[in-house]
Amino acid sequence: MEGFWCRLRHLPLLLCLTGLLQGDLCYGQRLVQIQEGPLYRVKGYPISIFCNVTGFKGPSEQDFEFVLKESNREINMISTKRQNFAYAIFSSRISEKDVEIERLSGSSVLLKINTLLEGDAGDVFCQTPNTDGEYFGSYEAGVTLNVIEDTLVASYFGSSSQSLSEGDPLQLECQVSSQTYQHTHLSVTWFIHSEEHENPRPIITLDKDLTVKTGAGFEDRYHAGLISMDKVEDTTYRLKMSQVQLSDQGKIYCKAMEWIQDPDRSWTQIAHKTSTACNVEVKQIEVAPDAGSFSVYMKPSKASLQVGDALDIHCSVKAQNLPGHLFSVTWLKNQKNVAQIGSSGMLTVFDNYKERENEAEMRAVKISLTDYLLTIRSSRTEDQGQYQCEVWQENMNDDGTFKKIQKQLSSPETVSITAKESDLRVVMEMKEAVTEGDALQVTCSVSGFKGPLSVSWQHKKDSGDSFSDVISLTNEGVMKDVGTKYQSRHVQTLHSPAGNFTLEIGASATSDSGEYRCIVSEWTVQSNGEMKKANTQTQQKAISVRSVESLMTVTLRSRTTNVPINSSVDLICTVKGAKVSLAVRWMFRPLNSTVQRNILSIRHTGEIAWGADQRNYQLSIQTQPSATNLLLIVPRASKQQEGQYQCQVDAYQKDVQKATKNSNPLAVTVQKPVSKMSLSKLKSRLETNVNTDAKIECSVLATTTDTSRFMITWMIGSQMLLTMDLDAVLKFGPAAEQEMDPRIRMEVIQKQTFQLTVHQVRTTDSGQYRCEVEEWLQDPLGDWYSLKKMSVSTELVVKERASHFRMNKANTQLKVKEGEQLLLNCSVDGIGSDSTLRYTLSWLFNRDQSSSVTLLTYRYDGRLIFNSYNSEISGRLHFSSPEVGVFHLAIHRAIQEDSGHYYCQVNQHQLDCKGQWSTKAGDKSGYTNVSVQLIENKLHVYKKDQSVNITNLQEGVTIDCIIDSRSSDESVFEVTWSTGQRSERPLIIFNASRDGTLHSAIGDKDLVFRRPSAMHYKLTVPNINPTDTGLYYCQVAEWIQTPANKWRRIGDDKSGELSVHVDTEKSQKQDSFTMDRTDKSLDIKEGEQFELTCSLDVEKEDPTRLYKLRWVFNSRESTTGKSLLLYSYDGRLEYNEKNKQDRLRFSRPTFSIFSLVVLNSDTADSGSYQCDVDQYQLNSEGRWEQMARAQSGSTDVTVHSIESNLHVKKENKRLNITNHEAGFTVDCVIDSQSSDESTFEVTWFKIQEEEGPPVVIFTAKRDGTLHSTINLDKSLVFGRPLATHYELTVPQINPTDVGRYYCQVEEWLPTANNWKILASDKSGELSVHVHTEESNLHVKKENKMLNITNHEAGFTVDCVIDSQSSDESAFEVTWFKIQEEGPPVAIFTAKRDGTLHSTINLDKSLVFGRPLATHYELTVPQISPTDVGRYYCQVEEWLPTANNWKILASDKSGELSVHVHTEGDPVKSTDPLGTALGITIPLICFLVLVIIFLLRREHKRNCDLKKKKACLWAENNPLAPVLEVTSAAGDQSPNLL
Repeated sequence: MEGFWCRLRHLPLLLCLTGLLQGDLCYGQRLVQIQEGPLYRVKGYPISIFCNVTGFKGPSEQDFEFVLKESNREINMISTKRQNFAYAIFSSRISEKDVEIERLSGSSVLLKINTLLEGDAGDVFCQTPNTDGEYFGSYEAGVTLNVIEDTLVASYFGSSSQSLSEGDPLQLECQVSSQTYQHTHLSVTWFIHSEEHENPRPIITLDKDLTVKTGAGFEDRYHAGLISMDKVEDTTYRLKMSQVQLSDQGKIYCKAMEWIQDPDRSWTQIAHKTSTACNVEVKQIEVAPDAGSFSVYMKPSKASLQVGDALDIHCSVKAQNLPGHLFSVTWLKNQKNVAQIGSSGMLTVFDNYKERENEAEMRAVKISLTDYLLTIRSSRTEDQGQYQCEVWQENMNDDGTFKKIQKQLSSPETVSITAKESDLRVVMEMKEAVTEGDALQVTCSVSGFKGPLSVSWQHKKDSGDSFSDVISLTNEGVMKDVGTKYQSRHVQTLHSPAGNFTLEIGASATSDSGEYRCIVSEWTVQSNGEMKKANTQTQQKAISVRSVESLMTVTLRSRTTNVPINSSVDLICTVKGAKVSLAVRWMFRPLNSTVQRNILSIRHTGEIAWGADQRNYQLSIQTQPSATNLLLIVPRASKQQEGQYQCQVDAYQKDVQKATKNSNPLAVTVQKPVSKMSLSKLKSRLETNVNTDAKIECSVLATTTDTSRFMITWMIGSQMLLTMDLDAVLKFGPAAEQEMDPRIRMEVIQKQTFQLTVHQVRTTDSGQYRCEVEEWLQDPLGDWYSLKKMSVSTELVVKERASHFRMNKANTQLKVKEGEQLLLNCSVDGIGSDSTLRYTLSWLFNRDQSSSVTLLTYRYDGRLIFNSYNSEISGRLHFSSPEVGVFHLAIHRAIQEDSGHYYCQVNQHQLDCKGQWSTKAGDKSGYTNVSVQLIENKLHVYKKDQSVNITNLQEGVTIDCIIDSRSSDESVFEVTWSTGQRSERPLIIFNASRDGTLHSAIGDKDLVFRRPSAMHYKLTVPNINPTDTGLYYCQVAEWIQTPANKWRRIGDDKSGELSVHVDTEKSQKQDSFTMDRTDKSLDIKEGEQFELTCSLDVEKEDPTRLYKLRWVFNSRESTTGKSLLLYSYDGRLEYNEKNKQDRLRFSRPTFSIFSLVVLNSDTADSGSYQCDVDQYQLNSEGRWEQMARAQSGSTDVTVHSIESNLHVKKENKRLNITNHEAGFTVDCVIDSQSSDESTFEVTWFKIQEEEGPPVVIFTAKRDGTLHSTINLDKSLVFGRPLATHYELTVPQINPTDVGRYYCQVEEWLPTANNWKILASDKSGELSVHVHTEESNLHVKKENKMLNITNHEAGFTVDCVIDSQSSDESAFEVTWFKIQEEGPPVAIFTAKRDGTLHSTINLDKSLVFGRPLATHYELTVPQISPTDVGRYYCQVEEWLPTANNWKILASDKSGELSVHVHTEGDPVKSTDPLGTALGITIPLICFLVLVIIFLLRREHKRNCDLKKKKACLWAENNPLAPVLEVTSAAGDQSPNLL
């Protein structure tokens, strides 16, 4: 019973819940509706947005609130309920009635914005506060409002006034256009505003649907065809009135209205514009009586005027029957034509009056059938004079031409015009200079004026230019006449009440520099109410607009450029100049590197892009009145951050880059700390016995820091034994032989104590052991760096216990001659007859304190191993052991390189119990210091001088060359014979080389060589002639071949001189001749040519005498001359220097002058040049005989190497490319070159950002061949517009072309026999950045569900593209179907070229449609159960390139889920009430069961607690929760449900 009452307590809750659920089904649902969107409205015009609410409870008058949502924020606009609801940006507009709510009824309102702003764009939501007591339904609705620019233009360009007579035609034109991107319609209406009517009246309208409507009072004339409106082309709207009436007088203008169709299909006016008006005057026609003649009368408005007054000259024609006559009227001033109105009404203006007529200063009109008027609005002094009217009566011929009948002249009238005195003063005031981007203001202060003022502003850039218009302000305060180049800029002129005119040009540019002129005019009001110009004053002044780049300076400085590791480095980049937005790039070039890296970049919009690890740097910006300091802080510097820093600053104004400046580079040095490490000293000598363990400890006593690590290296002698790195990894060195590795061990016995253990030492382990310790520290970036390296050493002596083995330790000296045998001895004492002992001997050698090298080893097992460090010496070694304990080493044919210290090392080996030979003892001998002396030069040649007189020309002369002594029996000789006069340089005539080859330098006779003995050489000159007179001797060079098969010159010696004199009768009778013996000198540059001349001192040419000439060259290094060429008396020309033959040009311009030109000179051509000339004469036997010889003076030639003047232009540039169709060009301009003969080889390089070394991409060889060194998918274009200007163009840019480009120029010069590189230089860098195209593709992503029961029906999968990246884009659309738990399957594709492709076989045809350019449809007809699934489309956006198409972006639509009901499937009810009941009733049942379960659970718990209250804590753990205890007691109440 108690449980029943427990359940009864919750019954009201159940009934209440049930009533609530049922009650909701009985009331309506709140629905807020707003005007359908999106809406497009023009900035500056009003808008009204309708909002309505239905299905609400509470009062009939509902409140409304409007909220603007844009980006990620909501802005309260206006509320009918809360006065302080609006945010600040709307509250001021609400108080000014710019934003308001107009209530249409209690449940509907209009949101009205009278002046739409650009910031009003966004999603406008209409919200209704809840008055229902509960929330049910929708409480807000939104519409997208787009605010577009006002591009509507309506303008009238005709005459500002027209004077017509009644019945005359009138035609006016109005230009109307709109540049909006939305689809809008235009309507145009012509209005007339006359004095009789207060409001303008519409004449005719061309409506937005191109229908024509007429205004009240114009219907009859429209239907009669007297009024019409035509649209000419796209923008011209023409009004035609065939016959004007008196009522048509007034101001006529046109008004244009722009309309847009909203989504609810209604048309809304979004903008309107009104043109200027044309003042139309219509005069009544007066009919004159008939008469046969006419007369002319003229009358000026005034006879005396002042400058600026208006001058009117009336001409009247008086005649009978006037309508039948045609007249031509001409105004004359001082008998000269001013203006004429012809019979057809056409106006003609003459001479300089045309310009004044164009400027509307003068006009001539026919104001009636009899009256004509000439008006000069602002008269000048030159307008004074005598005026007349000339009138011709004319008739029209049949062909339309006019024939003059008679003429009449009016009486002349004199008009005088005097200058008006005025107090008008103008003073121009402005700054001398402004900064680019700032507003430029020029003020003209005006004083002494009485009437209205107008101003015209003009500007010229340079002094030689003419002024051009900027803007004007009329006397009515209307700005007009904006100059062509200022129409797209913010230009205005202001007029203060004090009379000051100010010209303001927003965002000035450098092109705005120059002179500005203000033209101020004072106006007066005439008696007829019109304004006229009374006086004009001008002022002009210059102003300079300084560019941002010229003002900006960038300086990099620091007080911490030399810091220890782990210290802070503060770099301050100071930017001075104009106040603009800055972008900065910090750059770093590591020490000993040419690659510059980016640390970070800060865009002018504030974004930061890091190129280095952000954790290693800190950034700060300090703004001061005169400068901006950009701070880059390296908080903990490391060696990696040592190098050169630089900052690059870009200046921006309104997102436009104006300047780029690089700071000075700043070097930062990061120093390692001074090492404080110290080591413990070792004993100088450590002795131990064989087969024991030797231990050597190396301890570090002090360290630089507590975190120091050490690299330990143990050396034995000069070789490494083992090393332990920073990670305690051991590595054996070359001194640890294979059998020694297991016996060596190193361990760390304390933190900084390192112990080397050699187990079971042998005598061979003896030596100098050195412990090298290198301290390492870790820098802030985690890299380890080394500090000081220290070492300690000890000598380990391993002794043999039982050995009496010893060696001779005495040092000896040994001297041998080059080529002789070197014998070395090594003796061992104490060697007994013990057969268990054997010995190993090694001969070692060192030179000049260098490390020892092993020559050979004689092992204990009898093997002899040559270990020579030089393979050449191995063949000269001979080892022998003549007796026990004595060892010899012979070195055959000693050379100077064999000098040094020799010693032998002997190890004693003993056979152990295991049958292996182990080293028992070892010792080394003393040093044998060997000195190999070169062979002494003992060459001597017999030197007796002799003299020979020869009278018989048939005889010959022999020059003996006798060698008295030689330096070695192995030597060979090279003998050279020379001849010459005492005052001349000798000339080589014959050479016998050391290899036996012979060479004669005389071509006209055969010299005879003999060698009677090994040391006796003979040279015979046969058939002597007078030209052979001179001194003869021989030069001997002694050579010897070393054991290394190299030839060495031992010495030189010269023989005595043999003086030969030829004395014959012919020689006594011969005519001697002389030559020019003047010494000369030439200094030329390498590559130039030089000319040598040889002149004979002969008075006249003798055909019986001929000459033979020899050119001799003596180089700077040689004592004897070499024959270059021989020109024989019979005309033969022989070249003796083959390598110079192509560069020698011999000629004989006259009989007494010989010329030799050396082309393309080389530095090796430096030396002296002489020519030897022999004279020949024809004897009685008809043979040519040598008669005389002479020698010219010497010409000393010095060829200077060309100095390099190569310089390549080094301007660094930066290029940002957004158009991928474009390319860029890397220019290579050579400013200067070393020689006009130079040729160039140009190579272009590319450096990737933050990557490796420069990469060669293209080379233009000096021979003209071109070579592209990398594989590209495009062709690089090479060009050479000038000889010193090379170009490389990279076409069709893509993102992989980003990098820095430069060229390297090599200058080559042709030498005597080849080409040589003269210099090399590098250009500046072109930094290329390619902006990739950003994709704006977006496909509508609305997910939908579709239930289909009619199998005859179909469904359509829409694919709507909301936005695209480019107007040039093409799309490829593919539809996919997703079966349950399967992958997407393509079913249909619409290609970008328009072709269609169904990718699966269907028993029905899919229907493709494209209602709009961005709307695709695919329809599946006659649905079937197999069509169940999810459908979507994939859109690919393609963009045409120069030669192909490329895919730009891809996007996917939302999904359409299709369900098809087959026969027998229950059809879901579409009744809302049934659907609600179907959900509510099961929910109620579930809630009842839950309540029953809770009641039973609570009742059971209460009952159990009462029963167990006394024993609960005695039977259970007091730390356990009560509910767990209860559950464990067997509460199974949940199972009841």
